[in-house]
Amino acid sequence: MRALVALSIAGVVCAVIGGAIFRAAHGGTPLTRSIAYGCWFAAAVVLVLAAVSGQKLVWRRTSLPVLEGWVFVSAAVVLTAVGAAVDAVGT
Repeated sequence: MRALVALSIAGVVCAVIGGAIFRAAHGGTPLTRSIAYGCWFAAAVVLVLAAVSGQKLVWRRTSLPVLEGWVFVSAAVVLTAVGAAVDAVGT
């Protein structure tokens, strides 16, 4: 459960930073929409990480603990829900 929370928080922080940068680059997009896009992009990255984490080669070369697939999928669902909530608040 701790890994799920950590992965979700890391994704939201990256989404907020990425959304702010996107907003600065493309001034016509509202900040809440930019952050929502960031959350959805982070959810997609987390799902890709789920596929990568299934490779034994990755875990043999690092000392990181092995995370199960449900952690990645649950974090992607959380990030998608946060993005939808932020987008709904902004409209």
